[in-house]
This record gives sequence, C-alpha cells and structure tokens, in this order.
Amino acid sequence: MIGLGAAAAVLPTQTAHAEPLPGDLGPGPVPGPAAPGAPAPTPAAAEPAFLWRDEFNGPAGAPPNPADWFIVPARETIRNPVEWDKPYNMGRYVTDQEHVFQDGKGNLVIRATRGPGNNIQERYASAKIIGNWRGAIGTTWEARVKLNCLTDGAWPAFWLLNDDPVRGGEVDLVEWYGNRDWPSGSTVHARLDGTSFATDPHPIDSAWHTWRMTWLPTGMYFWKDYAPGMEPYFTVPANSLEDWPFNDPGYTLAPVFNIAVGGSGGREPAGGNYPAEMLIDWIRVF
Repeated sequence: MIGLGAAAAVLPTQTAHAEPLPGDLGPGPVPGPAAPGAPAPTPAAAEPAFLWRDEFNGPAGAPPNPADWFIVPARETIRNPVEWDKPYNMGRYVTDQEHVFQDGKGNLVIRATRGPGNNIQERYASAKIIGNWRGAIGTTWEARVKLNCLTDGAWPAFWLLNDDPVRGGEVDLVEWYGNRDWPSGSTVHARLDGTSFATDPHPIDSAWHTWRMTWLPTGMYFWKDYAPGMEPYFTVPANSLEDWPFNDPGYTLAPVFNIAVGGSGGREPAGGNYPAEMLIDWIRVF
C-alpha cells in the first residue's frame, strides 16, 4: 500500500512442474514408511497444521474477532505528502460495523461509502484491519478474496506489514489502484518509503481468487489460484533489493486488509460507484 508505480510487464504463464516447488510444501506432517509387512496406509485428508487462520464464520453484522484483528481508527498521516496524500484528499478510516463486518455467510466485508461533505475526507469512509498475529520466515500466507471495489478512487489491497521505522517492509500480495494510472499487481517493498521495491504488474478482476505467498530464506514466491505443481508467477530472491530486511533474525509480518479511498493510489473517487466492497472468505498461515 505504499503505492508506487512501475513499468508494465507480461504476467508469466503458470505451469505445472515435475519437482516440488516452495508452494507445494503445505501444512501437516508427511506420512512415514509403513512397517515391514504392513499394508500401505490409505491416504486421508488430514486437517492442515495451520499456524494461524480466520474463516470469518461469525454471525451477520459481527465485527472481526478483536482477539485476531485491530480495526484502524483513522487514516495515517503521510510525511511530506504530495497533493493527493494531503488529509482532505484521503477518505477516512472508521471502525463502525457499516464499514467492516461479517456477513453471516462466511465472509468478512470491508466497505467504502460516499456521503455528504466538502472534500474527499468528509465524503468517503472505509476500513482497514491489521492482524494481531505475526508470522516469521518459513511461513506461507494465503487468503481468498473478492474485490467488488474496482472503481475510480478505490485502492484495495491484501498485504503484509512490518512497520519498524528503521527496518520496516511490506509485501503486497494483491493491490489495485483506482487512479487508473499505476499498474496493479503484487509488490515487495524492502523500505517503507517506497524507494526499494520489486513489482509484478498484472490485471486484477472482481472474481474470487486465492492469493498465496511463501516466504523462505531464499526469497518470496507468489501464486494466484494456487494448485499443486504450479510455478510462482512472481519470485523475489532474498537480498535482491537494497536494504532487504526480510531475512533479519526475528523479523515478522502482520496481515492487513483495507480499502483506501483517494490518496495517491486512488485519486479522484467522484466518478466511482459506491458503496464498494472487499470480501474475504478466509486467511490461513502455515
């Protein structure tokens, strides 16, 4: 969500691979060999050993579980902002259950709305949530998301954050820009000021998709609608960016979902369709 543009590139084709890939190393133990003379075990679908997950199966209208999520109460102030990042050009973040709630059908909804006012800050409201759980290197992160918010002025994303002021970093699994200028896609930021990053621009649509990232000592690997044997569409090798923080001892990331309105990534929302929503079916880490 730092929101820097990059030159467009062609999305690599996802193909099956004969050898195990990082994304194939899913949760749960691998069965050992059978004892001599014993029949081969029958494969069974075991529940994966998730490190953390949220299926958003709460009742309709309920907020996300406060044990798992912090609802951000206000839009952040940008240091040395350009015109679009000044407060009056950015919609508000609010915490009410009109803008962030479970729908009773197994989804979390983040909603952006339009109302009366004299500027973008007064007229538009939306929500942002940050996970209380943090994961370290060696984890795979995946969420199933539907973006019913691809409209002028909206700036939705599913991303991971370390907000350390010195060694902070960000991983945008999926991010779409309503400014109609910057190419949407996936980005790894090695600095929070947006000066050291790698991006893979690709089209984003409003269908349901799973977005997966595996974080290993060798780098970060990204998949859309992952299936076993699929090669990642985007790989960022470890230490390939200046000031790479992601291999630092003890380094962790927290999950974030949000729709921003306005700002440099959304810009003018007047021509957009609101209310606009992001739906999250689940997020899982293993």
